[in-house]
Amino acid sequence: MKKFHLAAASCLALILSSLSPAQESPQEPPQVLVTDSGVSTVTIGPGAPRHTIGLQGHRHAIVMGTGARTYALRYAVALDPNDPQAAIPGEGYIGMPQPSDQNWYAGGFFDLRLNGKSIGGKLIHSLTGRSSEGRGTADFVFDASQAVVRVRFVAKVGGDCVYAQALFEPKQAITSVQVATRCYPSGFTQDGRRHVQTAKRDFAQGDRAVLDVENEWWTLYYDRVYDAGYIGTTRTGVGPCAMLWIPSQSEKVGFTVGSYGIETVIDLKPAQRDFRFVFFDYAGKKNEAAKADLRGRAQTLLEELTTFAFSDPSLANWPLSQKQAEIQQVLASVPEDKEAVAQYERWGRELAAQVNLVRSGSAGAIMAEANAATIISQWERGLPALKLKALLNRI
Repeated sequence: MKKFHLAAASCLALILSSLSPAQESPQEPPQVLVTDSGVSTVTIGPGAPRHTIGLQGHRHAIVMGTGARTYALRYAVALDPNDPQAAIPGEGYIGMPQPSDQNWYAGGFFDLRLNGKSIGGKLIHSLTGRSSEGRGTADFVFDASQAVVRVRFVAKVGGDCVYAQALFEPKQAITSVQVATRCYPSGFTQDGRRHVQTAKRDFAQGDRAVLDVENEWWTLYYDRVYDAGYIGTTRTGVGPCAMLWIPSQSEKVGFTVGSYGIETVIDLKPAQRDFRFVFFDYAGKKNEAAKADLRGRAQTLLEELTTFAFSDPSLANWPLSQKQAEIQQVLASVPEDKEAVAQYERWGRELAAQVNLVRSGSAGAIMAEANAATIISQWERGLPALKLKALLNRI
């Protein structure tokens, strides 16, 4: 009996060590910590937009911790009971609940409109996240009626902002492209004094702005009353938020400085297919410090954004042959699990085809990359349980 306990203890230790994440060695470069919440379904209750109350809600978030700041990007919509392919946005569909849900709005801060119609009316094809080569990536992919669209957010290790790209493959002639963003600077409050700072001007609450697109290509949203740390009767100031875009991609930028939320609409050049942005949540930073930071970095950020490599080689270069060899060793220990054997064989065939299309860069590459990312996520998520089963078979 004692030998059995010793053997069982040894096997348990081996199992736990095989399932635990590998400890980072001093030689390994730091990485962005990426966490995938998975999809959850909730019943939408009171407090939500009226047209969504009582419906089922689809929620999915990717969280990226850079070491300096944590950004969460979330997909949130209501489901249409009469159309399984449709989505019903409440106040949006791509939200940013972290670092603070009050700045770039957790309920929806980024809306892409093609030919005057939001892409958010159809249920998302996929949302995937991963960490590689000092970067975290969150991909929102939509198979909309106007185009196949990928909205990619990238956070760099040690960074305090997220880089964003809206890339699409049209299904029809594209005559207009707009991005609308929404924020509640420093908090959900209506007794403050909202302002928007650009490189040239400061707009006060109530002002209606049309920017000089050549010279005003960043905006900082702040509240003069609810500065970071200010304690009001019901709210505490969070701090400002900001965004930057490539001026040569825009035709018109405008907003009204509201007393609560602020929507900024950027009319983009419809002949282009790749649009780029940088988003900051300056939670915890005073208004003047945020202004000084953005002014000092804006030109460098613009140059970086213009040439930023949004491509993710970790997908195209995923070592399929090596992974297949590894999984074959595990599957050999669970011959009775014919379903797993068939599943990994099918995934291997699908990945080979999808990765080849991604590498080609031809039409269909966006969807191929999304499919590859989904399969890789499923492949890796299923591995720990399979390894456990294989180890138990060897006891």
